[in-house]
Amino acid sequence: MPHNPEKMRDIFDRTVIVRRPTYGIVSGYHELPYVCLGTPLKGGAGSTEVKGTIQVSPRFVIRPAHYSPSYGEIFGEDNIDTSISGRIFGFLGFRDRPVECTSEHIEVRHFEATVDELLSRNLDDLERREDITTGVIITPESRYFPVSIERFIATILDDEFRR
Repeated sequence: MPHNPEKMRDIFDRTVIVRRPTYGIVSGYHELPYVCLGTPLKGGAGSTEVKGTIQVSPRFVIRPAHYSPSYGEIFGEDNIDTSISGRIFGFLGFRDRPVECTSEHIEVRHFEATVDELLSRNLDDLERREDITTGVIITPESRYFPVSIERFIATILDDEFRR
């Protein structure tokens, strides 16, 4: 079933960027850890936390689509495990930006705490560790967290390319 573009745009627009890294992503660092928080995937009480790392290449990359591997070429077409909790995915929508982004090391966890409680815990933990690199995002729909992460990246790239 194809995704409804209006719904994806709504999720993109309603995403809240709570915390951004305090350095230039394109000008120096090429890994950007994030924590994305949202409502539970299957409804009910609690919240979902997605942690991962975005790999950013600031180089200008031109690669025809037919050279990019498909999911089937990487993982095979047969016996795909539907319980996979981590995936690698790329981001679209940066046509006028000379970067290439992928997200790796994804960890999805479910908590009984509310999104606000989980947000407070994460912010306290990042402050205690003096972590200035990790972004914190709140997604309106955890099922589509990649859309919220794309919003996070787009916000950072917009700032970087304005300089």
